[in-house]
Amino acid sequence: MKTKLLYSLLALALIVSACGSDGGGDDQPDPCAVAVAIAISNNTNAASGQSDGSFTASATGGSGTFEYSIDGNTFQSSGTFTGLAAGQYTVTARTSQGCSGTTQVTIVDSPASVPSFANDIAPIFTARCATSGCHVDGGNAPFAINGFGDVQPRAAAIRNRVAGRTMPPGGSPALSDAQITSILAWVDGGAPNN
Repeated sequence: MKTKLLYSLLALALIVSACGSDGGGDDQPDPCAVAVAIAISNNTNAASGQSDGSFTASATGGSGTFEYSIDGNTFQSSGTFTGLAAGQYTVTARTSQGCSGTTQVTIVDSPASVPSFANDIAPIFTARCATSGCHVDGGNAPFAINGFGDVQPRAAAIRNRVAGRTMPPGGSPALSDAQITSILAWVDGGAPNN
């Protein structure tokens, strides 16, 4: 009987030794014991209405090689994301061992810089609009352009005429594309006296 008990205890000791104290059979450390942390760098906001924002995610922790996603489904080996519109993105970094972490990144819609009335817009109006017979006192145009006070109340109408390329009128030299872009950006930016 003592021999049978001794063999039973010996068998039990061998089982515990083979399986480990937790009974799981492995003594490997948890590859996800160190939490995955994600750092964001090179965050570039999107220009007004554009999809040109970007950022780079770098992950640490876990075990294995990282891959990254901003939609939770499509993963890539690089943590750099480009061509992003303004909005909130959930970045997921996961390892080949199944460890993962997430963080939020916001790409802001940065308004385009508004051209200066004094430095950019007034010189266009002076050279191309406030000319003999047009937007001058006694000219054929419905108002004279003598400064900001003459232009700002009419900014929306000016925008429509410039965008439609009906101002200056036919027979006068046309505005360049760059001049049109500047005038539209100034009006769209609130037509400030800047």
